[in-house]
Amino acid sequence: MKLQILAVLLAGLLTGASLVLAPAAIAQQAGTPATARDWVELQKSGTAASPVPRPLPGDIAERSYQRYAESFSQPIPETLKREGFIEDGGGQ
Repeated sequence: MKLQILAVLLAGLLTGASLVLAPAAIAQQAGTPATARDWVELQKSGTAASPVPRPLPGDIAERSYQRYAESFSQPIPETLKREGFIEDGGGQ
């Protein structure tokens, strides 16, 4: 009986480990970048870009540009007040 319980626990551990490792293995097999650097390089190279252009509709593009342009009307603050965070480093 103890041997059967041990076998079930061991099988569970091995299955759990494969579930944790599976996404990384699948990503590598599919050619999906595994690290942040790989993602940045993929984005920079443009090799995975869609061949179909996807421009924003005119009204959305106009509103986006207006929001961008209006962001320059506010001065950049010298410091950023972090409301809700612990002062003086918190966890250090």
